[in-house]
Parts: sequence; C-alpha cells; structure tokens
Amino acid sequence: MRKAVAVFLALPMILFPLAAFADEEGEESESQEQVIGPQVHSPDGTAPKADPINVSEIVITRQTPADTFVLATTPLVLALGVGSIGLVIYTFARGSKREDKD
Repeated sequence: MRKAVAVFLALPMILFPLAAFADEEGEESESQEQVIGPQVHSPDGTAPKADPINVSEIVITRQTPADTFVLATTPLVLALGVGSIGLVIYTFARGSKREDKD
C-alpha cells in the first residue's frame, strides 16, 4: 500500500513540469509579434524629439498579468491538492492496519 501511495504522489511531480515545458514552446511562437514603433522628428529636420524605440525589447502577447499568475501557481496548487489527498489515503490505510491488529 505504501508503494502505491508513493507512486500516486510522485507521478504528478514528474508529469506536470513536462507538460508545462511542452505548452510554453508552442505558445511563444504564436503569441509574439514584432511591431515597428513611430518615429517623431522635428519640423526643421534636425534631431528627433524622442529616443528611437528599441524594437527588440517590444513583446506583444495576449496574456494578462492574471493569466501569468495562474500559470505560475497552478502546479503548486495541484501539487498541494494531490499531497493532501495522498495524506488522507495514507492516514486511512495506516489506521485500518492498526484496527486489524487489535
């Protein structure tokens, strides 16, 4: 019974990171776009009024900060839930063995 509980608890820890890495690679290529920003020049044709925009620093995604937070905390919440369920199963299994001995 202990081996089954150990496998049950270890399985999500192995599978969740692998799934997260697989999703990130496909999502980055679809959601990033490059945009060339506007350039502001003076009417005299002299130096620009604003610094040029560095296009390599611009990242446009469809993710909100809430989406980023949920993606970061979901594995933690799932691991804590599975751990709690595993402790309940372990407690019941250990309690039933003590009752059988009496």
